[in-house]
Amino acid sequence: MKTIQWKGKTITKPGIYAGIPLAKYHSADICDGPSVSSSDLRKLFLQSPAHMYAEWPGNPDASEREETAAMIVGRAAHHLFLRDIKLGSFRDLFCVKPEQYPDRDTGVLKKWTRSSIYCKRWEDRMQRNGLSILTQEDFNNLRGMADSLANHPIINAGALNGQIESSLFWKDKATGLWLKSRPDAIPTTSVDFVDLKTTISVQWPDIQRTIAEYGYHQQGALICEGAKQVLGIDRPTFTLVFIEKKKPWCVRVVTLKDNELDRGHRANRYALDAVARCLKAKRWPGPGGEREDAEHIELPAWAQTQIDTKLEFGV
Repeated sequence: MKTIQWKGKTITKPGIYAGIPLAKYHSADICDGPSVSSSDLRKLFLQSPAHMYAEWPGNPDASEREETAAMIVGRAAHHLFLRDIKLGSFRDLFCVKPEQYPDRDTGVLKKWTRSSIYCKRWEDRMQRNGLSILTQEDFNNLRGMADSLANHPIINAGALNGQIESSLFWKDKATGLWLKSRPDAIPTTSVDFVDLKTTISVQWPDIQRTIAEYGYHQQGALICEGAKQVLGIDRPTFTLVFIEKKKPWCVRVVTLKDNELDRGHRANRYALDAVARCLKAKRWPGPGGEREDAEHIELPAWAQTQIDTKLEFGV
């Protein structure tokens, strides 16, 4: 399917669209009906409809999604490592916070602190100018990450190459909801969709836990569904490039197995059906649902074992 250059209008037909700003992509009026993204579906499945609705753009009273320091670093990494000049210069989007500031009276350099009027005004000015603030440590780590990626054979082979920051839109046939997905790179020479993730550790148990905790199998499943529905790709695959945010900035590249993508697909189906039910009922229950009686609860297995052992043996 040919890429459609977005012209600022509401999306009314499925397709692959280029030029949609990220804020607009997540907005409630990007499509001519309710739309959900991977982050919405994961929030619902991993937490509850109430948690999703609290931040969902379709909620007129939604809480604004606050960007954490870790999210800023992740966004900076995507900008630098995916190398899309259409996103603008790095300096147009990010700035590095000085480590010192001059004392107003003496001019002596002091350690940067938000409690200083000079520092506070500088940071406020940067934010008013639309710049996200990185620390010097963040920037040094970004350079280290860049070097590690540049030296990795899979990255050198073109794993992160492709059409950058384009968005897929299509309608779910069962619910009529719009679905949207924004892969890091849409491949032009393969069927493997690759997503870059910054992380604390690429040790095997750590990345397994990260995939489960953040629902990356759901993200991969939605990207693959979009590839089928919009791009006509029969058997797309999904690969994650993990890179550590701190020295030694190790890289690990993993491809999700088909059975994990199937789990993600079923989790997405569950979440989509729940969104449709909640929209119809105009009710968004929390983790406990809408039970009319109290739930019985017991200690987790490890606590039961620990207590029983101490009671039996006195240790």
